[in-house]
Amino acid sequence: MKEREPRVATAIPARIRLGDQWLDATIMNVSLHGMMLRMARPPGRGSYIEIRRASTIVVGRVIWAKDGKCGIRAQDRIDISALTGDAPAAPAWKAGDADRRAVQRRSIEESAAASQVWARRFQFAALIVAIVGGGFLILHSLTETFAAAMARVADAL
Repeated sequence: MKEREPRVATAIPARIRLGDQWLDATIMNVSLHGMMLRMARPPGRGSYIEIRRASTIVVGRVIWAKDGKCGIRAQDRIDISALTGDAPAAPAWKAGDADRRAVQRRSIEESAAASQVWARRFQFAALIVAIVGGGFLILHSLTETFAAAMARVADAL
């Protein structure tokens, strides 16, 4: 199980934009990459929402929703001090800890290169199968031709 990021408990009122409607919510806790909201009717899992508090805007996706609360994974890193005002920032990561999501992500160039390598290997394998299959067809055809010729020679003798 993944280790959770440190969270800062809060009770900050905020405005939520879901599609073309605005809703009231309370930010219950916040971490570097997400937050928990309490609201009358939380949006469904997978919904993209915009959370506004003063001049801070956080865009994220609903990861879970239950009992008037929902968990949000933010698109970008959250500036906790700007969001909470005078509340303390989230506890710092221990030395040597890496951002899990940054480590797991591949760039578009890396994905494209990996796809090209896979495509080359697949093409090579398909070419080998085609050559071997063609060779067997040619061998079969030659065998039948020589068998027919040998049968005519044997009949002639």
